[in-house]
Amino acid sequence: MNRSKKNSEKENTSENDTLSEAAVSSREAKERLREQKRKQRKRRVKKIRIPIGAAVFLLVLLAVILAAVLITNRRRKAETPQETMTQADVLTVPHLSFDSLVVNAEAAGSDRMTVDEFNQILQLLYDNDYILVSIRDLANVTENSDGSVSIAAAELELPEGKKPFVLSQNDVSYPLTLPAGGYATRLLVNESGNLVSEYQQTDGTVVTGAYDVISCLEAFLEEHPDFSWQGAKGIIGITGRSGILGYRTDELFGKSAEEGNIYADYGTFDPASETASAQEVLNVLKEKGWEIACQGYSGISYASEYDLVVSDLEQWKQKTEPVTGSTDILLYPQGTDIASWKDYSDANQKYTYLKEQGFHFFCSIDSLNPYWVQIRSDYVRQGRMDARTWMTDAGLLPGDSDSASGEDSSESDSASGEDSGESGSASGEDSGESGSASGEDTDSGELPVTQFQEE
Repeated sequence: MNRSKKNSEKENTSENDTLSEAAVSSREAKERLREQKRKQRKRRVKKIRIPIGAAVFLLVLLAVILAAVLITNRRRKAETPQETMTQADVLTVPHLSFDSLVVNAEAAGSDRMTVDEFNQILQLLYDNDYILVSIRDLANVTENSDGSVSIAAAELELPEGKKPFVLSQNDVSYPLTLPAGGYATRLLVNESGNLVSEYQQTDGTVVTGAYDVISCLEAFLEEHPDFSWQGAKGIIGITGRSGILGYRTDELFGKSAEEGNIYADYGTFDPASETASAQEVLNVLKEKGWEIACQGYSGISYASEYDLVVSDLEQWKQKTEPVTGSTDILLYPQGTDIASWKDYSDANQKYTYLKEQGFHFFCSIDSLNPYWVQIRSDYVRQGRMDARTWMTDAGLLPGDSDSASGEDSSESDSASGEDSGESGSASGEDSGESGSASGEDTDSGELPVTQFQEE
């Protein structure tokens, strides 16, 4: 019995030892498990901390770089002398006038300015520190509550050394009667959104590029953007009788010869389609800084009788303005003013009428002065100078006075000479006008109205 009891105790002791060892083993396993978990958490923390640290480092580095850049820019700005601006005299700004350029002199049969000569002139002007400005840079026009305007000379500030000038092109219509192969035929907008001229070569091949004033100037400004002050370009004279920018917008071009179309030999056109195309180009012109000007409709001189001037402008308002939009700039057809150099007044019936039609800027041809600007409370008046003559007088071109002065009357040719044979059909009103060049100015012994000279 004792032996049995002892055996039982031994068994119990053995069981207890086994249990104790199991318990210890279990605790150790748990402890190891806990330790593993702690190590895993530490590793995870490390993995998380490394990217955060890198990000913080990058942010600090970026801040240091930005600070360095700012400091460098401030130093450069402080060290670089600022462009000095000077106020230009708006009363001494020349206005250079151009006709359509000759592409092929032999085909054109004309001694007018060629594309190459025009590009040479642009380069000479640029090299001699001239800069394009808008005619609107010369004066501030304020509209009053009663619909009238108040005009005052502007304070035109330009980079020191720069000399302002205004540019315009006469009657940009490209008449069908122009000699084939001599001139550009249309103004286009290419796939890149650039203004280019269409030109039909003597062999009939049609190409596009810089073949007239607008496209040449646009190409030049691509390389020399500082040639223009605040995006100024030039003034485009628009008539309408022979088309607009090479597009046959007048309803006449859609009619037959029997219906009175004097251009029927050149084919018939769809005026609606031509108008849409012209307006697309006009929109781009305006976006690029070009100004549209009225140059009358039929080419008559505005020194003509009052009724003829009214009739001509009414045609422009009815047939051309719906295509071009309104304008307050008038380039006098044939360059002839409505009065002498003396101030306009409301006693001048034609001036009163033109003012009522919304014109504020009036540009004639002045063959005597390198510049002529008149700024009054209700109008701005500027004399245009044939560009080649002006360049010669300024010493920028060789002195070929005969050739240069011969260009002085070219606008009259531009207005009607290119369309020789059309003048009688431009309007029946044209006949017998040339003798009325004095207009309403009754001062005896006055110089011709195309010339301005102080008394």
